[in-house]
Amino acid sequence: MKKQILFFGVALLSFCGYAQSAKSDSVAILLMDRMSDFIGELQSCSYKLNVGEDINDEGGNMIKRFSVDEVHMVGPNKMLVNKNGSKKHQTYFYNGTQLAYYSHNENNYGIIDTPETIIETIDKVNADYDVEFPAADFFYPAFTDDLIASSTEIKYIGKSIINGKECFQLLAIGADFDFQLWISNDAYNLPMKFVYVYKNKKGTPQYEGTFSEWKINPVVPNAMFDFLPPPGAKQIRIISKSQN
Repeated sequence: MKKQILFFGVALLSFCGYAQSAKSDSVAILLMDRMSDFIGELQSCSYKLNVGEDINDEGGNMIKRFSVDEVHMVGPNKMLVNKNGSKKHQTYFYNGTQLAYYSHNENNYGIIDTPETIIETIDKVNADYDVEFPAADFFYPAFTDDLIASSTEIKYIGKSIINGKECFQLLAIGADFDFQLWISNDAYNLPMKFVYVYKNKKGTPQYEGTFSEWKINPVVPNAMFDFLPPPGAKQIRIISKSQN
């Protein structure tokens, strides 16, 4: 994926140029920059994300919900996201001009016109339809800058093991949420796990994701990103927030 179009990898060792707060640990910033730099060089990638999310049920009790997201991307304008949880199973197909949404539970689908790149499409779909894509933050050019801006302190914690792999553990402390990130201690420096703790929400719910099955620059056929309605599927109209 060309960095100037999709992942905009942050230049290696560029942390000295950031407008850092006094409590930003330069080691932590360097590790995030190295991660972003590697992601910025990718032509394509795929990964699996196991998600655990705290939510309040109808009775006001906090429960944990789990889902598995499978993501495939080819820069600058191809993406497939398969989201399978306890309540919903959905797949999104983006081919550079349109995004198709398919509900496996209801056997229906909707199609919307989109911008020409993955990042622009993620922004538009999130703003217009409140759809969130798994771990999208890691692929934004301003990932490190945004985390610095929203944190009062960022620091390197040390090394720990995630799924049998040694990782660097980082902690960002903010007014609204705390964020932990584990980055693999190898040649790739890929994100392996993250945890958000929302301090200003009732019960301080957490949202965590664990990466697995990273594939670097896989060869993926373009046909994978074109949606073909299954037999009997019904097309529905997707209403944006501005139309409500």
